[in-house]
Amino acid sequence: MQYENDSLVDSRLRYLQGWPMAAWVTGDVPNVIPGSEWDVFRAEVRAAYAHPRHDVLGVRNVARDELLSFGTGFEAVPESLSHWRILRPFLAEQQVHSQKVAAISPWRVIEFDNMRLADLLNMPLRVPESVETTLAEVGARLEKEITERGDKRIVSPGDVAANFMSDVVAGVQLATSEDSSVPLPIRMLLHAGLELDEINLDATFRETMNLAVFRRRLKMASDAEDLPWKEVKEIVTLPRVPSAFIRECIRTFGQDQPERKGSEVNDLSLLCLSPYANVTFVDKRTLESVRRAKQKVSCLAELLGNVRKVASYRDITAACPPR
Repeated sequence: MQYENDSLVDSRLRYLQGWPMAAWVTGDVPNVIPGSEWDVFRAEVRAAYAHPRHDVLGVRNVARDELLSFGTGFEAVPESLSHWRILRPFLAEQQVHSQKVAAISPWRVIEFDNMRLADLLNMPLRVPESVETTLAEVGARLEKEITERGDKRIVSPGDVAANFMSDVVAGVQLATSEDSSVPLPIRMLLHAGLELDEINLDATFRETMNLAVFRRRLKMASDAEDLPWKEVKEIVTLPRVPSAFIRECIRTFGQDQPERKGSEVNDLSLLCLSPYANVTFVDKRTLESVRRAKQKVSCLAELLGNVRKVASYRDITAACPPR
């Protein structure tokens, strides 16, 4: 639906509606719109919470039983989607957001990113002027990174960098204004959503921030499923949630592309469906990231299953003939 050619979008929707059988992620409102990766994540969280002894493969097996819906193509792509044009502003906004995420999320410029928290806490405190100077330097490096490696469709790398850094500065200022008996890096992590007893001083700052991002999503899923948060955060760990685990493996071990295109955000979301399919077809870039991650994480091959690429959509039928 993000294609600018309306007739092409219409013909593709009709093509999908014509399938005699289809499978799709079950969404919140059946027969209105197919589910998304968020619905996959929620199903995995439910499964991990209900079966605390299951590893990531066991959680996948439980989630798979309730995750997918089956029916005709018309049930998968209901008539309501023929009015997709009203979604165009949202789709355009989502596309721009994906470009920003792809440009910023792999960025590793912050000087203490790979430092252990214990070592970070032993560093001398900066004076406010030094903090302001450092943040300005980091913002300039981020703008350079987006300009050189971000999606070429980003109109103003400077504005993207400035907006991101304004959030960073606001967070630092808020943490600085609070209880000075708690070290500033710890205050920042508390604002990011972690609790004091969850902060591991032997972990790196990057590892800890990745955990904070996962915890924010987990809290949203816990609230949406009406699950007890105190128990959920103890039981549902990142390595047990298939889609979160896949994301972390690809982020850590995948190939860092010369140009970080916004489409990579969608590609990674689609890859998170691979545990629930017999075969998953991806592009060459994603397949290379999968290959690298499999070399580093032993259980990833079994979790992802058969991930392949083909030269064109037409080759998929030949590769997977109907049974």
